[in-house]
Amino acid sequence: MNLPDPWQAKVWTDAGSLHIDVRGLPPPQPLVQILQLVSGSRDGAAIFVHHDRDPAMLYPELLLLGWWAERVPGDPGEFRLRLAPQA
Repeated sequence: MNLPDPWQAKVWTDAGSLHIDVRGLPPPQPLVQILQLVSGSRDGAAIFVHHDRDPAMLYPELLLLGWWAERVPGDPGEFRLRLAPQA
C-alpha cells in the first residue's frame, strides 16, 4: 500500500489553472516546492498557492525567476496567492 508522502504538497489542476497546497508542510518545504513548480512551468499559466501564512521569503525568489505574486481571496484561515510570469 502506497501512502501519501507527508512532506509532499498536493498539486492539482482546476479550470485550466494549476494549484499547489503547501498548508501544514514544515519550512522550508513550502518555499522549495512552490519554486520547483514555478521553475518547471513552461506554459506561462497562473499557479495558485494555498498557504498557511504570507510566504515573505517567496517574493524575492519569484522576482529572480521573472514571476510576480498577488493575494487573492481564499478560504477562512488560508493565505492564497496567484503567481504568474511577468509580462
